[in-house]
This record gives sequence, C-alpha cells and structure tokens, in this order.
Amino acid sequence: MNDYAEAKTWVNLAERDYAVASHLNETFLPLPVEIICFHCQHAVEKALKAILAFYEDSIPKIHDIAVLLQLCKAHTDEIHIDEKISETVTNFAVMTRYTEDRRDFTEDTAEFALKQAKQALEMVKQALDKAQKEAAENIEAVEDENEQ
Repeated sequence: MNDYAEAKTWVNLAERDYAVASHLNETFLPLPVEIICFHCQHAVEKALKAILAFYEDSIPKIHDIAVLLQLCKAHTDEIHIDEKISETVTNFAVMTRYTEDRRDFTEDTAEFALKQAKQALEMVKQALDKAQKEAAENIEAVEDENEQ
C-alpha cells in the first residue's frame, strides 16, 4: 500500500503524546508519573501503528505493544523493542488507571517511559523514511523499464 501520508499522520499523533509527556515531566510538581507513562505508552503504540498505516489498509484497534511489534516485523526489520520492555510499556496503559498499581510508579519509571517512547519514535521515523525512499526508487525503476 505504501501510504506515507497516513503513516505521517500516525507519527504526528505519537509525537503529540510524547510532547505532552515531556511537558508534564518538565513543568509539573509533584511529577504526574502515571500520566507521563500513560502518554508514553500511547506514543509507542501510535508510532508502531504508523508502520502499519504505511504497509496495510487498516490499523488494528489493539493496544498491546508486543502484538503491534510482531505485526510491524512482518513488513520491516527496522523496529527493535525488547520483549520485556514492550510488556512494561503496554502495562502503562492499564496500570496507570488503578490506584493500587500507581504506587509502583516513580520518577525513574517516568524517565524510562520517556526514553522508550523517544527511541520508538526515532526508530519508526527512520524506518518510514527508508521505506518511502525504497518505494519511490521502485516506482522510478518500473517507470524506467516501461520507457525502454
């Protein structure tokens, strides 16, 4: 499919979640750690969905980072997130909703979440740029063949 525009829309959504998390981390005291982690999970999720938007016709309405990662790996080997990290980041979407689970969140947890979200965004943007370039080169090669 190679829908770069739709993929960029998803990247922009992911960047907005990351920006919110970063802003909260830099400006709020006491630090709203659970909200930062929640937005970081959304940033990673939406970044991975950007890959799927580029290659597929529809985006699955799932939130599990490990599952999204496996779907992405069917299209590119440019995305690497450790299994344990993907499980931890996925849990940010759920654990942040319940008071008993929020007790485990610390400033270190927020820093970890921000780091993972930033790395995922960078990986996805690089992978998309590479995929778009390859797609354009393939189109150009086909057009050259057709002219001959």
